[in-house]
Amino acid sequence: MRGEHRIITFGLTDEQNEIVKANIPARDYEVFDTDAPTDIIAIGSIATVIQASELDEDSVGMLFDYYTQINGCTDETVIWLGDPKPPKELQKFFRCYPSFADIEDKLKYLLVNAHSKSKKAADYSEKLVNGLLILSIIRKKPGVTTKELSEKVSLPIRSVQRYIAALQATGEWLEYDRTLKGWKLSYGVSMLFGDVWDGEIK
Repeated sequence: MRGEHRIITFGLTDEQNEIVKANIPARDYEVFDTDAPTDIIAIGSIATVIQASELDEDSVGMLFDYYTQINGCTDETVIWLGDPKPPKELQKFFRCYPSFADIEDKLKYLLVNAHSKSKKAADYSEKLVNGLLILSIIRKKPGVTTKELSEKVSLPIRSVQRYIAALQATGEWLEYDRTLKGWKLSYGVSMLFGDVWDGEIK
């Protein structure tokens, strides 16, 4: 659901959209002005600015249902302007303000924060993917060396060593096998992959 360098606006005037453009966090950002509420859900963004009074009743219900279902599990910042106000459970995820005038002087701050939040989420996702990939390779090829892992995941050797240490800290039974001269899972079992140990040392 991540939107690379995109800010969506709905229901803003041309002048307000120009103000949003003047406050983008970096040059490579685009402001996507939409008049289709479904775009708010369908198109990924780091931030969405919604003028609530421009939504019809069905669209308000659709957006509230959608954001309630994902329960805040998004790196998108939603800036909600005016009435109708979101339900209480959404107000803890949305940034709610009475009008555009109330965010004008803090728009740069809001969009920089949205950028930072999105970047942190992207960095976390990348680390998670890299960790799982390293674990998967070791699981499939016991005895794989740190150098081979480095080449397969396109990461420096030191980074691979840090990922292995992090996986060990999570409880994965990774060990360096001196006979194989590489990494393996103790007993061939991975917690994250849901393997079941039959009690026999392999």
